[in-house]
Amino acid sequence: MATGLKSLVTIDVGSTQTRALLFARVEDRFRFVAAASAPTCLRAAHPDPDMALGGIRALEHLSAITGRPLLDHHGILISPELSNGVGVDACLITISAAPPIRVVLGGVSPEWSLASLRRAAASAYAQVVEALSVVPLDGQPQTEEEWLQAMIAAEPHLVAIAGGMDGGATRPVQALLETIVLATRLRPEGERPWLLFAGNSVVREEAVALAGRELPLRVLQNVRPRWDVEYIGPVVEAMDQRYVEHAMKSLPGLPLLQSWARGDILPTSRALSHVARYLSLETVDRGTLVVDVGGNHTVITAAHGGLLAQVVRSESGIGQGIVSLYQRRGYERIARWLPHEIRPEALEAFVWTKALHPLSIPQTIEEMWVELAFVREAIVEAWEQLQSLWPEFLRSLRAFEPILLTGGAFAYHARPGALAMVVLDTLQPVGLTTLLWDPIGVTSGLGALATMDAALAIEVVNSRPWIPLATVLAPVLDGPMALDELLFTVEVHYRGPDGSEFVYEVEVRGGRLEVIPIPGVGETELRRFRMRRPVDLGWGPRRTPRRIRIPGGWLGLIVDGRGRPLPLAEDLKARREQIHRWLWDIGALGGGL
Repeated sequence: MATGLKSLVTIDVGSTQTRALLFARVEDRFRFVAAASAPTCLRAAHPDPDMALGGIRALEHLSAITGRPLLDHHGILISPELSNGVGVDACLITISAAPPIRVVLGGVSPEWSLASLRRAAASAYAQVVEALSVVPLDGQPQTEEEWLQAMIAAEPHLVAIAGGMDGGATRPVQALLETIVLATRLRPEGERPWLLFAGNSVVREEAVALAGRELPLRVLQNVRPRWDVEYIGPVVEAMDQRYVEHAMKSLPGLPLLQSWARGDILPTSRALSHVARYLSLETVDRGTLVVDVGGNHTVITAAHGGLLAQVVRSESGIGQGIVSLYQRRGYERIARWLPHEIRPEALEAFVWTKALHPLSIPQTIEEMWVELAFVREAIVEAWEQLQSLWPEFLRSLRAFEPILLTGGAFAYHARPGALAMVVLDTLQPVGLTTLLWDPIGVTSGLGALATMDAALAIEVVNSRPWIPLATVLAPVLDGPMALDELLFTVEVHYRGPDGSEFVYEVEVRGGRLEVIPIPGVGETELRRFRMRRPVDLGWGPRRTPRRIRIPGGWLGLIVDGRGRPLPLAEDLKARREQIHRWLWDIGALGGGL
């Protein structure tokens, strides 16, 4: 716990942008003050790739914005803060710029130990390049010789080994461990991967003996000590540490930024998880979602009661990751989200232009729809993986509160309705949900602050540094509906701070979106729900509270009457008409950028 901290700067080093955030004590309260960004000097095409350069430029911009000098004449961060208000007391670094580490997983059973390791790897900046299993994978048994050859070919940065419940059989995991150790010894000393043993506790001493002093082995808690208990946290933490170590060696200039930091560099995904966990404690009856789409990674974190499920999709974003995203998802999946026709060659040209110039912004409304179509598919892909890895966890959550949008894909958009549509189309929330928008990337900085001083981080979170984008009310129906069919009516009661009052009566119709502006000040309640057919608003069919208080926001209240799952038309022309109608309903059409 930090004491007497007056000011703090966080630097988030992304694959495309480096963001610097200033937090400081203002009138006896710790607050977010300002943000600035600069291009990350990482790409091979840059004449002198240097991670520190992006951080220095972002701090220079931050100094110009705030009037607080942060760097000395040598370009070094001034810390601690001087008596005249120059500099800051501390600096924290988060990073997502490095490519994912290559990981090999080894387990006894695909359904138990390997499944746990896959969830751990999905939660880190890690690419699973090989999986070794004692029990046959997809009906194909693997021999020890095949394990050895696979290990040598994979050239991993880290190998995670699990298997066997505590007190269970030991021989299967011993055989796997012996083969992995042998393959590791065959690698040159400076290229040997980290070895993580998180299996049967009875085998721990043998694992240490096999590795000896020359192999980098870490013995962790068994990921599956019993069939109904799972501990992946220590494995995720070790993968995070290996990712940061790899980044320090592979990214020029990062050691300089590290020398300014108080504590270790933190992967951005871990910082996001800290914020998601805290927000989930505020709404115990619902989960929380934090969605981050950047240039090369997409991260979705679901939290409920402090428990986490997270997916980090590398090579998935709207910068350098857009090429791999397009190759995986394909033309049809991207084009299905567009209100206009686009030829495959034109879409491919957009992909390569964006990959070569990741900082470019859409110049036309059509380009904006194309970029947001890629954002949709990045979210859909990550959301599908999250659901496949944590099905029971997500099934237990009927609704989310809030859904927080962060990352470069959501920055600086002039059409908030278009951003809201991305969430409604992909995550398809049900019931009552608040959408929060983080256009400047304050979330990662808050997560980093939480690792040093949780009380200060909570103080900033409670000041709500995000933009309230909208409150969403999304009903679930018990069957198909007709376009424009009346589903229910509701009254929106507003009382202003000056005592003024007004009432809207809203008719919610099938296949439509209704947007009701709500001021950011004052009190707003939903009253007098009148159902025309069985509708579940999150409290069960035909059941609603007498009054529901909702916050104001940029868009106000969005009532999504399109149904769940989202009924996208199969016919191409009909689907474009659908999307055009929905964008019109939410106020995202018309005019230029």
